Amino acid sequence: MLTPHRFRDLLALRQRTGVRLVLVCHHRTMRAFLERELQQVDHHIAEASALLPEAEPTTLEGQAPYAARPLANRWISLPALTTLRAFDDASGPCRCAAPMAADRDFFAPVMPPVTEAEVAWRLHRATAHPYLAAQLATAVFTAASVTQLDTAHVHDLAPDASTITLHDRWLRGGCMTHHVPTWARSLLRAAAFVWRIEAGTNGPLFSDPLGSAGLPSLTAFAEGCKLRPPQPPRPKRRRGRRGTTPDPKQPVKTIWPVCTVHYGCPWAMTEPDLMQGCPYPPPHTRKTIARRKKGWLPPDYGLRELQPPR
Repeated sequence: MLTPHRFRDLLALRQRTGVRLVLVCHHRTMRAFLERELQQVDHHIAEASALLPEAEPTTLEGQAPYAARPLANRWISLPALTTLRAFDDASGPCRCAAPMAADRDFFAPVMPPVTEAEVAWRLHRATAHPYLAAQLATAVFTAASVTQLDTAHVHDLAPDASTITLHDRWLRGGCMTHHVPTWARSLLRAAAFVWRIEAGTNGPLFSDPLGSAGLPSLTAFAEGCKLRPPQPPRPKRRRGRRGTTPDPKQPVKTIWPVCTVHYGCPWAMTEPDLMQGCPYPPPHTRKTIARRKKGWLPPDYGLRELQPPR
């Protein structure tokens, strides 16, 4: 993601200050100008295949044409992000043998194929910091809260990145292991790889072992990718008088609700939900999915007992 000019500036900074420079290459092979510039300085190349199994080829190697992205430059509302914020604190490290989320009757909201392709396209190109992209990707396909994401360590990711285990203190039904979709595996593998080449320890997967400063928060990063939870319905605009020009649309600030819809022990949460007008995410369990197929539940709303009082 660095231009040749910026890369030469980094090398000049390294030569003048003596800082240790760690570069992460997001492609299978280095670009020609990168190899040419590195020949002039002492360096060491760490191959990902030496520490991690060979990655499966993905369809994101080449950039998709603009015409193939119907959702380009549009905001995408993801119900999985409704439960991102949380009241509770992260639990300590855990090495349990967590069952699959499906065995606990938990299913995260499923994205349509077009939405999934656009989300993957954005996350693979949004940042040069693997852990940021991996953390948001995990929130998207697990509907996990920040508290759960903070419990993931490098050892919680399978060697081939096919599964990841998230932990909690039985507030949301216990520790669960989630399947990692193909489009997100390379992001999680990259986050684990940076930890292994830099620190050589089993640290928190979604943290930066390089100690970078000034990085955005997870919610700010999501907004930078134009990803957000479903927002409250906009009020209807009143028609202006004839001859008057309508006011330009003001940018609407993203609302990040605090939703406990997935908590398995609601009695443990004394604070009420702070939805601020945002819709509740639809529950995704075998029971509710079967009910929805039979038309017993509204298609895009939560259970009746989870709806806010009128």
